[in-house]
This record gives sequence, C-alpha cells and structure tokens, in this order.
Amino acid sequence: MVKGKHLALAAGVMMAAAAGAFTAAGAEPAGDETFEGSFSCLRPSSSSDRSPVLCQSQINPGLPVLDLTIFWQDAGAGGGRRIERIEIRRSGEAELLQTIAGIDSPVADEAENAGLEMLDLNFDGFLDLRVMRAAPAGTHALYRNWLWSAEDGIFAASPALDEIASPEFNAEDQEIMSRWRSGATRGTDVYSYEGALPVLIHRETDADDAHGACVRSFYDRIDDELKKTGTGACEAE
Repeated sequence: MVKGKHLALAAGVMMAAAAGAFTAAGAEPAGDETFEGSFSCLRPSSSSDRSPVLCQSQINPGLPVLDLTIFWQDAGAGGGRRIERIEIRRSGEAELLQTIAGIDSPVADEAENAGLEMLDLNFDGFLDLRVMRAAPAGTHALYRNWLWSAEDGIFAASPALDEIASPEFNAEDQEIMSRWRSGATRGTDVYSYEGALPVLIHRETDADDAHGACVRSFYDRIDDELKKTGTGACEAE
C-alpha cells in the first residue's frame, strides 16, 4: 500500500509522415483515456516459419488502423527470437509511415503478439508501444518504450520510461508503480507524469535494522527533491 495521496499530473525513431497528413486519413483524434484500443498479431504458422510477424492496432478512435510488421532473427542456440526492427504503415497503404530500428529485443517463441505490447503508457488516450529489452531477473523486467506523439504523428522513444523496472500502469490515478529489489532492500516507487516525463514522486523501502526488525522508510518529492518523510513497521506479506 502506498502511503499518502499523490497528485495525478497530467531516438530510435526514423521515418515519419507529417501529423496533418496522418490525421487527415481519419477523424480528428481524441485524447480519451477510457479508450482501450485494439491490438493483435498473426502468429507464425510453425516454429520453422521465419517470415516477419504481421500485427494491427487501433491506437485511437480518430486515427487510421496501423499495420505493424515485426522483423526478427533467431536468437541462437538458446532458442527464441530477437526483434530487429518494426515497420509501421496505415492499414492498406504501401507507403511507410515509420521505421523503429536497432531494437535487438529477445523474445520467446511462445510470446504473445511476438513480444510486442501496445497500451496507454502515459494516460493520454493513445496506445503506445513497448517491447521487453531484458529477460526478467528476480523481480525486475525492463522495457524499451515508444510513446505516440499526436503532434508529430509517430511513436517517439522514451528513455526515461525505459529506466523504470517492472512498471505497472494505474490509469485511474495516472501513476506508474515500480517494485524493485537491491540486495536485501525491497522498494516500491511511484511515478507521475510532468509533461512528457515520468517523475518519481514517492518511494517506500523495506530493510532490516541492526536488531533484525524490518523497517519501512517513506520518501516524497518536495521542492523537486525526494526527501525522507517518515518510517514505520513493514507490512506482513
């Protein structure tokens, strides 16, 4: 349980068409945070099928459906695949809207939607894109993330979001929660967006004191700095 009440504050990218040209193909895009969108991929016909993976997504009700083509190669003796690049087009059009290259992301053969995920990462009503960039180690999972830019009409890389381990997105509170472990210390971080950047606004850490008792420390963002605001007993798991 996160202590306190938080205020909800509302490059790997290559080619793109102008935003005006993109939105002209559909209705005016709407920043509706309740929009769930749609996303699906055609699985390879067999484990020996080495053709690109084809996906489709409706990222906003006012934008055209997007076709995404995932290019990959074998990961080697350990099995699985590595995503190399993703080509994005408006559905039914040959012209390339965007290429996201240099991904180099490991993906298990059985991964859903070829390891690609599309969800609203910044609570603006547009689906964004992410791929896992490191296999889970302990409680950590790391991703590479691209946020949809309504202004530019492309997905833009988000290095700040990439640094958040095992993110959980709370659309109701418009916050991101990250649970992590460093040695014997366990922590929970809470982020909120300030403009386009996720900012750490709250942290809780659990660690044993000199007597072996677990102590929870609380930190909050005050005057643009994370400051310790209290301690208490750890909650039983």
